[in-house]
Amino acid sequence: MRGRISLARQLALSMAALALAAVAVITLAFYVVYAVLERWRIVAPPPPSASDTFGLDVGITLAACLMGVLLALAIAIRLARRIVRPLGAVGEAARRIAEGNLTTRVDSVGEAHGETALLIADFNAMASRLQRMSDDVKVWNAQIAHELRTPLTILRGRLQGVKDGVFVLDEKLVDDLMKQVDGLARLVEDLRSVSLADSGRLELMFSDVDLAAEVNDMRPILTSMLTPAGFGLELVLQPAIVRVDPARIRQAIIALVDNARRHADPCTLRIVVEFSDQTAVITVADEGPGLAEGFREDAFTQFARGERISEGSGLGLAVVRGIARAHGGDATYLRTSSHSMFRISLPKSQSANVA
Repeated sequence: MRGRISLARQLALSMAALALAAVAVITLAFYVVYAVLERWRIVAPPPPSASDTFGLDVGITLAACLMGVLLALAIAIRLARRIVRPLGAVGEAARRIAEGNLTTRVDSVGEAHGETALLIADFNAMASRLQRMSDDVKVWNAQIAHELRTPLTILRGRLQGVKDGVFVLDEKLVDDLMKQVDGLARLVEDLRSVSLADSGRLELMFSDVDLAAEVNDMRPILTSMLTPAGFGLELVLQPAIVRVDPARIRQAIIALVDNARRHADPCTLRIVVEFSDQTAVITVADEGPGLAEGFREDAFTQFARGERISEGSGLGLAVVRGIARAHGGDATYLRTSSHSMFRISLPKSQSANVA
């Protein structure tokens, strides 16, 4: 794109070339005509009555102007076509996209000017994003239906069994049904969080909190999650005040711990809170096999599942990244020789609007 001439410069150069061409045509016309007249006078001197050349001058001027106009018209038509052709292609592609054909793209125009070429590139990028968003919506809807179907099927089957007298509605069955309901509630909340984060509308209730104290207060909840699965818990906490939404941060930490509980090998799960410059970092480290090399970039997308993942909605890490980015930070993955580490980076000073 760097070598393309801008439209404004091209118009200026074309007008300058047109003016020079017109001057050259008129000058050449006068030169040729008067050279012929001069030669004619030398060979055969005209009579005195033919010395008045006013009419001839007017004719030559009109002829030269006509040639200049024709030349200008030819240049203008060529320039207009070069400008209008790619714009017409963009307009036609826009109409096709409006009709629902999101695969439409504008072919690259070799002679397009700088601004026109940028317009084509931006239009194609926009069309590609629209197509990806449309595809994501289709996948999203299919995945939501899939995730909701299993717990709803279990609930329906158990309740139908109670109605038919196959199952006895005892405490154990009620607990099983409550687990399915809790799973549905978590799924719906995760879907809501991811959707709001993607649209930039995730509401955050900011307050100044000691992040280390906040994580330490979560110890009983985290222990109750990890102990039945054979995990231990180690907290390494550096106290400092950070402006965050504490409820959302707890949600993100629980999602990371739940992810480790599901997919890591039983070990001592290590949660570290530390500060570097103006950034607070929460690290959840486990001794699991980690993410496959080709899956690391996709792990934080909705409904992403690695090869070893057989349970979970695939929304947990997407929720974590959405919450981190809503705070102006990010969520990343790092693999060392012995640990898999998921990190939430948060700015210590939060300038976002308080909901």
